[in-house]
Amino acid sequence: MRIANCRPTINRLFYTSLTLISAILLGGLGKLSESNNNTALAQENIPISGSGDAQLQPILQSLTEFMRHRCVGAAVLGVSVKGKPVGVWGLGRMKGRPTNNWNPACGDDMQAPLAPPVAADTPMRMGSISKPVTFAMVRWVLKQTARDRAGLELTDDQIEGMKLFDPEHYPPLIPGLNKQYPVAIIPEKLHAVFSGKVKFPVPVKDSKCANLNSGFADKQWQNVTLGHFLSHRSGLQRSAPRYGEDVTANLPVLRNLKTPANFQAQEQLLVNEWGYKSITSAKNQLGISPSVGYFLPSPTLTETMQILAGRCLQYPLGQYHYSNTSPAFPTIILQQLIASGSYAAKMGKPATHQGSALEVFFKTELGISTAADRGIFMSQEVENIGDREPVKRHWNGKTYYWKGWDLKRPHCIWKGSFCDFATWLNPKPGRINWSWNLSQVPFSSRNTDLSPGTGSLAAEAEVSLKFMSQYWVGGYENNPRIGEKRNNVWNRYTAHNGALDGTHAWAIQLGGNTNPKEWKLPPVDDNGRILDDFANLKMYAGVLPEGVDVFVAVNQRADKKCVEAKGYNCGDAYGMLNNFILYGVSQVNWNLVAPRAVEK
Repeated sequence: MRIANCRPTINRLFYTSLTLISAILLGGLGKLSESNNNTALAQENIPISGSGDAQLQPILQSLTEFMRHRCVGAAVLGVSVKGKPVGVWGLGRMKGRPTNNWNPACGDDMQAPLAPPVAADTPMRMGSISKPVTFAMVRWVLKQTARDRAGLELTDDQIEGMKLFDPEHYPPLIPGLNKQYPVAIIPEKLHAVFSGKVKFPVPVKDSKCANLNSGFADKQWQNVTLGHFLSHRSGLQRSAPRYGEDVTANLPVLRNLKTPANFQAQEQLLVNEWGYKSITSAKNQLGISPSVGYFLPSPTLTETMQILAGRCLQYPLGQYHYSNTSPAFPTIILQQLIASGSYAAKMGKPATHQGSALEVFFKTELGISTAADRGIFMSQEVENIGDREPVKRHWNGKTYYWKGWDLKRPHCIWKGSFCDFATWLNPKPGRINWSWNLSQVPFSSRNTDLSPGTGSLAAEAEVSLKFMSQYWVGGYENNPRIGEKRNNVWNRYTAHNGALDGTHAWAIQLGGNTNPKEWKLPPVDDNGRILDDFANLKMYAGVLPEGVDVFVAVNQRADKKCVEAKGYNCGDAYGMLNNFILYGVSQVNWNLVAPRAVEK
């Protein structure tokens, strides 16, 4: 069924719920009348900060309708045309409901005071949109290193075709050249186990496919290329090994720790980094004798992958199966080749963002200066630095801001001939947290359980637009396009979404014959407004432009209404976010939109 393509009659000035003085301070945005949407009282406008071309109001209208229907408290939106921003906005408020005129069915505390509005440069977590950023970075570092170390100009196809665990070649052969890559891109220990030269250190029981009784990694690994990871076609299952039982408890095996002196040497690494006083205080809090218990540095990503070698590959090589483990090896390559050895800032050390792969890539390739909480950065799950993101919303009084035992300070107690992690695995009286105290810490969300490139990056909308202007955000084909340079190509459609606790985001690149021609939406009224009827979806047909990029993110992925609904669920409802945006885009007269710099 087609919904009538009716363009609403609108005031071309942008609306805000701030006072007139505040509106002037926000760049002269005026107030736009809204349809009462079958209510007797006019709705109070959701506050909007930022600026952009007045022709883009239909996109803002669609987003605010989504926010009202889905009880969304905060959002960011950025739009560009052929790489030039034409609008960047923050919508809603940094905490709680965005207006006083709010649907009681959302379950918000209507007595709580309204929080400050969301600024246009407010960062939002991107979830899995972190993957195209990671894949662009690994392409960049491999090309740059080959250029610097051997004068080689490599293509994306050559990079994608390198077999990372070829038992005959370390470093890997470059396809099309009778040469190996100039430096090692995978740590030698990791290459040895995945290439089948040595047995894996720890077997992982797996009900999803046969256990590896031979003691050697699945032979399929020997033919896995970087392109297989970039396209989710290596055979990996979706999840990583368990952090505690599979990885941390096996650190003695991974690090060949056999004697008390070995464990003392491990603890000394922490003493060197954090000071003797921190480690001694932590032991006293746990009631552990200095000569009996030991703290160990947390598992690295490389060690987690060593454990992965003991698990079979579930799917045939070349068959698409989305895996949150796929970015792990690209992240390891970044860490191997970048001078600092780090992807992003370390937990509790925001200054280490400087020199990280994330910081260097955005500065050198895109001309963007970033910091541990500016531009684009790793959103740290423990709230140890100022959080510029809006408060992540749950539903019905529930919260993503909970206290729990942090896992980053593992300890074991020497018993007989081995060091036992039992008290750490079963925290009684508790675990030492990242700041070396015996207490639970506030978490702002669930982590991604693996590398930051899997889904824990946060970004400002304008920075996301800048990235999207230069790199493809989607394309998981056999010859993966994701993360490749865009090279001023505007006639191709691709998109990527991200969803995590307190996050739902879309990066959309519009263009060409592959643009969506129709998409599902709740019904649209005679004024062109999308109604709050997610149980009665209709097919909408529209025409989308070429060369338009959109980044949108909201601070939730569930609400009381969809949790309690009988005709649809939250996954389906929030899956409509991109369709709301596409509808708004289809209502814009793009011939009248002038690409220009967004006001700062």
